[in-house]
Amino acid sequence: MKNPMKYTLLAGAATLVITLPVTAKHNSGGLRGFFPVEYEGVDSDYVHSDAQQAPSWQAKRLQQQYQAQQTPSLHYNVQDSGYTYVASNTNSLGLRGLAGTTGVSYNPAAANRFHNDLTRHMNVGGVTIQTNPYHAADMLDWQENTTGKSVTLLVNRATGVLPKNSLTISGGLKGAYMWQKTDTAGQFPILSRFPFFSQGTDREAGVFAINNAALAFTGTFGDWTTVYMQPEYSETNFAGDQDELQLRKAFVVLGNLEKMPFYAAFGRKTIDFGNFDGYNPFTHTEAQHYFWAQSDQPVLELGYYKDGFKLSASAFSGGRQLRVAYAAENNNIQNFAVNAEKEFLLGGSKAFTIGGGYLHDTIYRNNWTAHTFRQIEEGTPPANFIEYRNSAVTAFAEYNSDFFDAMVEYSTTLEPWAAAIPQDADGFVDPAYLIDPAGSPNDLDNINFDQRMDVITAQARVKPMLPNGKRLAVSAVGSWGNIGDDFQGVSSVTFQPTSWKKNQQHVLGLEYPVSPYLDLGVEYVYNKGFIPFVNPQNVSNDQTEAHAVNIGLKARF
Repeated sequence: MKNPMKYTLLAGAATLVITLPVTAKHNSGGLRGFFPVEYEGVDSDYVHSDAQQAPSWQAKRLQQQYQAQQTPSLHYNVQDSGYTYVASNTNSLGLRGLAGTTGVSYNPAAANRFHNDLTRHMNVGGVTIQTNPYHAADMLDWQENTTGKSVTLLVNRATGVLPKNSLTISGGLKGAYMWQKTDTAGQFPILSRFPFFSQGTDREAGVFAINNAALAFTGTFGDWTTVYMQPEYSETNFAGDQDELQLRKAFVVLGNLEKMPFYAAFGRKTIDFGNFDGYNPFTHTEAQHYFWAQSDQPVLELGYYKDGFKLSASAFSGGRQLRVAYAAENNNIQNFAVNAEKEFLLGGSKAFTIGGGYLHDTIYRNNWTAHTFRQIEEGTPPANFIEYRNSAVTAFAEYNSDFFDAMVEYSTTLEPWAAAIPQDADGFVDPAYLIDPAGSPNDLDNINFDQRMDVITAQARVKPMLPNGKRLAVSAVGSWGNIGDDFQGVSSVTFQPTSWKKNQQHVLGLEYPVSPYLDLGVEYVYNKGFIPFVNPQNVSNDQTEAHAVNIGLKARF
């Protein structure tokens, strides 16, 4: 089967990558992960090249924490880099337009008070050992800033959040009470966790769970080397196949944005593909669940960042990665990703960002839904094994301001998922979906099925200021996913009707920042459709409806 949309989407992705740097206005400062800073006579425009800059969402979070504090203006010169933090009783941070000025406004006593409030640190043999909750929020937020971690590290170095020759120790915890009620026994479709806590006969379940708990170690040694390691614990991994404690990230970044815009990263890390942020307090969006790629083997990433424009290319081996990425020939470099983003400033604190990415091969490449490592090693593929490379593309647009955020992201594979094509237990495609019934039963060109795996996520968030000076985040997030068509199957396991055309998830959330170290949140989740990615044709029901309430916290240091 030929898919004309494949070439259209590929052309669109290529056009995006080519035209972004051409059309970009050089007035931007804060791609995701940036704190507001000032120039004081330093030619370091690889990070910021215009005095009229807008803080990104992490910077706004930092600003919100300090808006209620009635402290005098503090100027802190970080490691003589020329960057200056500003916290003032006028409820503002950063961006005073000091480019080209001479001298440094630096009050040692005030700087010490400000630095001690941001971090707790000690010096051992010339190496600063510190904690910093804002760096922890950047690197250990499982809902936002989920990709682009290499640039986040470099920017936090350039702005002094990570001092030179330092070791920053961070920790993060996301946990909640999770309650869900379903209209179909045993089918709990809520995402970002596996519902093994419930019996197959249950229609209601509620548990306390630690979704994620991680330590992180960030080392900045010399001018060019940043090392990051993140061991992580989770109770919501795939039971029996993944350890609860894993080394999720271990990589090194070579780069210095104060000296040049190019960088390189190598190690086990999130693959730089797409955005996939979610305004939900706890639950992943469907876009993140379908397409957020994390490596299990080392990744080589080469990138460029300047003036709010980021371009990266990543290469890694074939085989099954931890999430989404999967290609043939485990022992060869068989997979890669390309990603680009550009932020445009609209004046004041308003910004608009567009971006897109391409992932060369994915788990949606065959009709054998043994996605996990153990199942792949120990299982048996269908007798009629359908396999072909299935790339993915994604594109997003996001608007940010102090009071209002909005984002839409569309992600899709370039071919249908073979496991969603109606077929029997041995993998033989239903004859109604074959162009030539006498032709090959596993040739994509002979299969008349064109529904690609895709999802669109649209979300909005308002942040009203409370009387105590803190901002309450109120979010609404909708996700709509497509998997198959209107075919009604019969499970070869339960002999019950099955359907797997589409599903959707809608979330209303509230989140309150108690302090830089703690957020409290609650969310209501509506799901329609229970379509697991393992053995979907035997267990799926796209008419299942479920309601969930999650109440929990996100803590960090």
